[in-house]
Amino acid sequence: MLLDTRANSIKGSLQTLQQQQAKSGLNLRGDIVTSQQRMEAYLNEAETAAKSGDPVAMKKYLASAEREIEKLEKFLGR
Repeated sequence: MLLDTRANSIKGSLQTLQQQQAKSGLNLRGDIVTSQQRMEAYLNEAETAAKSGDPVAMKKYLASAEREIEKLEKFLGR
């Protein structure tokens, strides 16, 4: 799924950024960490909805995940 690919790319980029900032004694911005957590939660909920045969809920969670992905991609300059 394309969203999973985008989400995995974001996770890797944020992890690298977090490691770089940690070397300087800094942390990722709180809103970015929260957005990443929401993205992951929405993707998990979408998967659960798909497995339980609830396409309406799956679509809702995927749309929510995509909004978080777009925020994170903007932050990362993509």
